Amino acid sequence: MLAICCINLHLLLFAERAATAIDHYHLYQQQCQFNHILETEVEKRTAELQAAQAKLLEQERLAAIGEFAAMIVHEIRNPLTTMIMGLKYFKKTVLTEAALERLSLALSEASRLENLLSEILLYAKPQVLQLCELDVNEFICELLMPMCEMPEALSRQIEFIPALPTVKILGDKDKLKQVFINIVRNACEAVSAGDVIKWEVDSSSPDKICINVCNGGEPIPSEVLSKLTQPFFSTKPSGTGLGLAISKRIINAHGGELSIESDTVTGTKVSVQLPVVVLGSL
Repeated sequence: MLAICCINLHLLLFAERAATAIDHYHLYQQQCQFNHILETEVEKRTAELQAAQAKLLEQERLAAIGEFAAMIVHEIRNPLTTMIMGLKYFKKTVLTEAALERLSLALSEASRLENLLSEILLYAKPQVLQLCELDVNEFICELLMPMCEMPEALSRQIEFIPALPTVKILGDKDKLKQVFINIVRNACEAVSAGDVIKWEVDSSSPDKICINVCNGGEPIPSEVLSKLTQPFFSTKPSGTGLGLAISKRIINAHGGELSIESDTVTGTKVSVQLPVVVLGSL
């Protein structure tokens, strides 16, 4: 009987120790899980902090560049304006054909320099947005008529595929016009007369709208594709290389993204993604 009592006591002690060990194991597992969650949260917050710091540094850098660019543009524009006035004055005088050709070339180059100065200033200064609610379908429909009359769009067909249902965004109307005029003009320049430019709005995502401008022109090489939104990079002989760079900055200021894809099968697609404000029905 005593032996049985001893066995029962040992079993009880064993059970208590086993229960304690199991409790400790569960506590250990919970602690490990908590540590993992904590480490993940710390990594997340660290990444967010680094991103915020990088954004702040970029804003400070752009602000400094903007101030410097504004000063340089001002210093160049004043004498340039005087030179253009002088060239235009000489145009009124009697000149030989050769002299007139040189004068016209000088005026053309001066005008190109003026445009470059304006684009440098536009790229360098911070993007201050005047936001309003925009119906994407209506916004694009308003742009279609003037765009079809652009010299680059002559003999090209721009096919608009609207969003169903219609979508509204918060955007700066004038700056977004500038973005899509630039994108559609580039698409028209990339194709031959009679070709079609597809301008479609994809509203399948609940929180963002994707506006695509597609052309079936020659594919863009991958080494060029990655540089298209870099400032002062251009594949055009007379291009400033700031059009897409400015467009990207405007879209980023709206909290959106601008991306470019190109291949031999589908051609080139420029996509602009913007956050959705209101989803409605037609």
